[in-house]
Amino acid sequence: MARTIAVSTHKGGAGKTVTALAIAAGLASTGQRCLLVDLDPQGHSSMGIGIDVYEPTMKDYFERHPAMSLGDVIQRAPDREHLDVAPCDLRLAWIAEGLSGRPKKEDLLRRGLKVVEPAYDWIVIDTPPSLGTMTQNALTVADYVLIPSPADARAANAIADLLELLHLIKGESFDRFGIVLTKLDARKSRTNAAILAALDRWSPRLLRTTIPISEPLNQAQMARRDIFQFAPESAGAIAYLELIQELQNL
Repeated sequence: MARTIAVSTHKGGAGKTVTALAIAAGLASTGQRCLLVDLDPQGHSSMGIGIDVYEPTMKDYFERHPAMSLGDVIQRAPDREHLDVAPCDLRLAWIAEGLSGRPKKEDLLRRGLKVVEPAYDWIVIDTPPSLGTMTQNALTVADYVLIPSPADARAANAIADLLELLHLIKGESFDRFGIVLTKLDARKSRTNAAILAALDRWSPRLLRTTIPISEPLNQAQMARRDIFQFAPESAGAIAYLELIQELQNL
């Protein structure tokens, strides 16, 4: 059975999509079969891995399910063996708004993944920077929720908001989540100490790996290649390999 990770935060600029891309590509690079599901209408995961988004997309799946299968949406990632992508584009935002009155709308993704899941070892979901319908779908189906948190003063508020929704969906006892600090500047030791103090109540959920500020991570997205192809020796690539190893051992 595939393990399903939702990479989620509603705080913009947290490195959410970069993290989802790196995890999916890194797992695939080890020969594990991985599906990257793009639920962010900005479509940055789809574009960042080199997908040219044509119909059908996740917009069509949510609009036409059960007449359309999730398998009809999935494409092979170019230049990366063992990685498939369920892409999306801006039109998904329009469909998400229209789902507000649909019964069990938060269960639509789970139904689709149930059919394709046997083909994969891992499923990685990139959620939008919101707490709406698409994020609810991701949290519903996730075995584990990874919360990227940038090293800045407002990080704690975003984590608290997401955890409130997560426990509403999964129940208060759900504890399969972790927080990864992103965009960490090691030179700002006093700032980093203050951020860790603000996150102290979740210290058991703080992952050991941290992701440093690393310009190649942004450049790789612009080049539409994963970081392990674009700059495998960069600090960002090395950090994400360590994060993948940590996630595999959880």
